[in-house]
Amino acid sequence: MAFDKIKKGKILVEIKILNTERLLNLFWAKNIRVYKVKKKDVATLVLEIDYLDYAVVREHVEKLGGRIKIIKSNGLVFFLGNMKKKLSLVVGGVMFLCIIYYLSTYIWAVEVDVQQNIPPFEIRKQLNSIGVRPGISKQSIDVKEIEKQLENISSEILWLRVRIEGSTLKVVVEEKINPPQEQEYEYGNLVATMEGEIKRVYTFAGRAKVKSGQLIKAGDVVIEGIDGIEGGEYILPPRGIVIANTFYEKSMNVKVKGTTLERSGEKDSDIYISIFGKKIYLKKAIKDFEHYDKIELSGKIFNKVLYYERVEKDINLSEDDAIENAIDSLEKSLLNDLSRDAKVVDKLVDKEMKDEENLLVKVVFVVEQNIVSEDTVSY
Repeated sequence: MAFDKIKKGKILVEIKILNTERLLNLFWAKNIRVYKVKKKDVATLVLEIDYLDYAVVREHVEKLGGRIKIIKSNGLVFFLGNMKKKLSLVVGGVMFLCIIYYLSTYIWAVEVDVQQNIPPFEIRKQLNSIGVRPGISKQSIDVKEIEKQLENISSEILWLRVRIEGSTLKVVVEEKINPPQEQEYEYGNLVATMEGEIKRVYTFAGRAKVKSGQLIKAGDVVIEGIDGIEGGEYILPPRGIVIANTFYEKSMNVKVKGTTLERSGEKDSDIYISIFGKKIYLKKAIKDFEHYDKIELSGKIFNKVLYYERVEKDINLSEDDAIENAIDSLEKSLLNDLSRDAKVVDKLVDKEMKDEENLLVKVVFVVEQNIVSEDTVSY
């Protein structure tokens, strides 16, 4: 009886049917109570029915070829239903917060900040040997004891600090500062490291063996480790800079017609946490990309996988645009491999159509740069 009271409630429904009078007569004959009956138009009724009668009403409406739609509902049964949905969300939220809190009581990352003489690997190796690694409980960590264990790794350590920040264990190592050593120059000759055409020679010590406009090969002597006038010559460590035009040939195939895959701007992502090697997903990607770029981002607790959609796009480049794009791309690639003081002073371009869609672009870059190093060769 108590359950029947809970199930009491009213439903406001809209019924679309051709013969509304026949339907109302059927309700009266079947002892189905209806309330607040309103006729919106010739074939539409709006009325209230008891929750317990809804299944029977729907059956009769459908038998007569009509349709029924719930507009509003009230009563204890519906209140409890809504509370159940809200309670599920609340319980889920509480469980999520509990998981996050539980995870926050563990160390999930170890960061080692060193300078130059002590390799981070040595610090991590020592930490592993005393059981300090990702997945360890914060309560089992004694930072003072860890600092004592790490102090004797190297004589280069001036001091170190171990701290827990969030779910990360941070180790900061300050190294001893050794006085700078004076640079020692070796006796011998300076030679060219590559072939080129000499532009300028700056001799700081020694005697220049080349002059502007001269063509040289790799291994040619450019500055001798000798100085002084004839008859009073003496040897010394040579030093200097020799600027020359050097040559680099690069090529690139450019598609001028056809299709290519480019990012559309659409993206999706997975978000998960990793616990002892197992992935627990908080969000899964729902978009189904046919072609995509995948990028994985690892965090201290949360990890993310990004998916960038790629779609086919038509290509219709003019020859001039294709050549210009190829030169820019090849020059950027070349400059990444050169020293900062090197600069491109000229470009010699050649092109060849391989087929209807592909253009081969060849470029000889003339690069002005220093062609000697500080390493000497014997006299």
